[in-house]
Amino acid sequence: MTRARARLWLRWSWRDLRRRWVLVTALALVIALGTGAFAGLGGTTAWRIASQDASYASLRMHDLKVRLPDGGFAPQGALLKALGSLPSSGDVQAADERLVVPTQVDASHGPASVLVPGELVGQSVTARVDTVHVGAGRSLAPTDDGLPTAVLESKFAGVHHLPASGPLVLSGGQRLTYVGTGYSPEYFRITGHSGQVLGDSGYAVLYLPLRSAQQVSGHPGQVNDLVLRLRPGADRDRLRRELAAVVAPIGGTVTTRDDDIVYRGLYADARNDQTTWNTFALLILLGAAFACFNLVTRMIEAQRRELGVGMALGVTPATLAIRPLLVGVQIAVAGVAAGVGVGWLMGLAMRREFEGLLPLPVWLTPFQTTRFLQAAALGFIIPVVATVLPLRRALRLQPVEAIRTSVYASSGSRGAGRLVRRVRLPGRSWWSMPLRNVVRAPRRTLLTALGIAAAVTCLVAVLGLLDTFTAVKDRSSAEVERTSAQRLTVSLDRFYPSSSEVVRGVAQAPGAGDVSGSVRLPATVTSRGQTVEVVVEVLDLGNRVWSPSLAEGSRATAADGIILSRKAAHDLRVGVGDTVDVRHPVLSPTGLTLATTPFRVSGLHPHPLRAYAYIDSRWAASMGLAGTVNTLAVVPAKDTSQSALVRTLFARPGVSAVEPAAGFAQMVESRLDEFTGILRVIEVAPLLLALLIAFNAASLSADERARDNATMFAFGLPPRVVSGMGMAENAVIGALGALVGLGGGWLALTYLVAGFDTVMPEVEIDPTVSTATWLLTFGLTVVVVSLAPLLSTRRLRRMDIPATLRVVE
Repeated sequence: MTRARARLWLRWSWRDLRRRWVLVTALALVIALGTGAFAGLGGTTAWRIASQDASYASLRMHDLKVRLPDGGFAPQGALLKALGSLPSSGDVQAADERLVVPTQVDASHGPASVLVPGELVGQSVTARVDTVHVGAGRSLAPTDDGLPTAVLESKFAGVHHLPASGPLVLSGGQRLTYVGTGYSPEYFRITGHSGQVLGDSGYAVLYLPLRSAQQVSGHPGQVNDLVLRLRPGADRDRLRRELAAVVAPIGGTVTTRDDDIVYRGLYADARNDQTTWNTFALLILLGAAFACFNLVTRMIEAQRRELGVGMALGVTPATLAIRPLLVGVQIAVAGVAAGVGVGWLMGLAMRREFEGLLPLPVWLTPFQTTRFLQAAALGFIIPVVATVLPLRRALRLQPVEAIRTSVYASSGSRGAGRLVRRVRLPGRSWWSMPLRNVVRAPRRTLLTALGIAAAVTCLVAVLGLLDTFTAVKDRSSAEVERTSAQRLTVSLDRFYPSSSEVVRGVAQAPGAGDVSGSVRLPATVTSRGQTVEVVVEVLDLGNRVWSPSLAEGSRATAADGIILSRKAAHDLRVGVGDTVDVRHPVLSPTGLTLATTPFRVSGLHPHPLRAYAYIDSRWAASMGLAGTVNTLAVVPAKDTSQSALVRTLFARPGVSAVEPAAGFAQMVESRLDEFTGILRVIEVAPLLLALLIAFNAASLSADERARDNATMFAFGLPPRVVSGMGMAENAVIGALGALVGLGGGWLALTYLVAGFDTVMPEVEIDPTVSTATWLLTFGLTVVVVSLAPLLSTRRLRRMDIPATLRVVE
């Protein structure tokens, strides 16, 4: 091809673009949204994984961890001595003993009252495992050992706008000073003592020198935790078995880095996010593909007479294909160029969001060249393929068929059009025209509806995620607040007789109403080769303060065994009446030991958190817990608020933590608030996509039916009636697209929620879409799509009727 001919083709294609510049621009923006979302959102997963790898390495996270049961302690040095006696002790590169105990933290400042449960982490100031990254203030120094000095977890400090240093008050009225804010690898994401996620604002972690933690907690010379790193090439599993055999007599358990709920969750979350972002981006790209195919098809059909004349004059099909192909390529180039910019901006925005939601000591965010090239390839291929398919169909026509005008080529006398012609709607004759127009060109209607359906699918999936987690919160609230929404859970610092002064002090505290005692213990439930970690609460199932409800099973036989959550039963593959093995601590005069007891599953409770399990107090004696409590359920008196009672119990001796029983529901609500902003931004894209597709369809229909509209104007119909007919036609197409999109949205939501089982296996999450969401999505889609023709009203009013009616054959 000569340069002059190439210039001619380019000028000709540019003329085609200028004639439909609004539609072409809208289509390029749709492609840019899809490619930008695919590149910008998908690239965050590589950033997260690389940053997490570097962050865990920089803070030297443990390979193995020994944890004694709640209330169990060992003399300082005993765990290190046990480690040194193992045959594989030479594989250990570094090891540190720690003391980790729950507490209550008062971080109130000014008028703000901040009183939350927390955790003291006592470790050597020269620790070589699970070190602390300090982001503000200073680190702990050897001179701080033995002093009431700490480093406060930085996410908690940030949420409550605390300074880099300041005073704190712990349960029992003990005071200390934090000199900096930071975090260790176990607390990249905050979890509670039982393993449930409580959120950054609801749990305070304090890092202290080991001797300081022992003094503050009342456990001088004691530890309950050992973390160690192994040499490269060491046999981790062999050392784990040896270590487990040594600590089992004192109730100790050995876990690996992979067992850490935060470590496992962060990597699973990153991989699941990749699936989520890919789903949303591909849905937007799918909508763009349908819109592009629709636009290019109509552009080619508008040029069909020109193509027919060219074929009649002997021009080869390959030459005739150049002009429309150039249009498709130019749309692709414009969409890809804009998509790279959109993806880059979206990546920057996501980086800021992640740095705020997940502070890491190291963030690696290189430009994801491969991801952007993949997005560019998709953005280029879609409009080109959308051009080739209808072009091939047009070029296979006989010249005489191609030259016929659309008025005669599409008589609408076949199939659905013939059936609709027999339908007579009441009122004016033009009232039935929108429905006839919809079925007269079923292929165009289908393409437009499918493009809208792709956008609606994305919208339903986004709104469904909000509904799904709202349902989790509601199920949790309904279960724990059955008897009282103000109920508090009071954790004691050790086991106490139920008649002790500590227990009586809580029960007789000013503002305390009904009180019930129980024992909470970590346990492992095993059945059919499956294992689930739980927190067993031993309580009187007939007490008047609170007891679990039953989703399955009988209240009459509930006390005969263990009550599990439905999620735990599903993961263990058991039901009511089956037997499970429960490995649990047993309290003896010499301390805590571990024992395995078979229990019949007597019921299933509806709380979504898998970790909750319950046993009636009649089993307490067999566990050495008769007449013993370490947890109290307290309901405020009628004239006492929950916050006032929390502050009253905070200063009671023996109390390590006071928190609302509905803490899990409050955590889910706070997480929803954090991510709602991100999801709201994603909601805008499908709505904009639906509007652009509808606008393209309405504009193209107006062009094709210009003579029809001019005829109606000539017979006296006002522009508002013609616009109303276009709106009615779009409303029908919007309703069809919405119905298909609602079904697709449910399938997409089910697919996304299925991935949460690897990210949050501890929570029962079922896909949920509320009735309000169904109705809102359907109504909003129909309204947005039906209003699109109004954007063309000005052009209708300025139509040159005689020129439009003139036909030259």
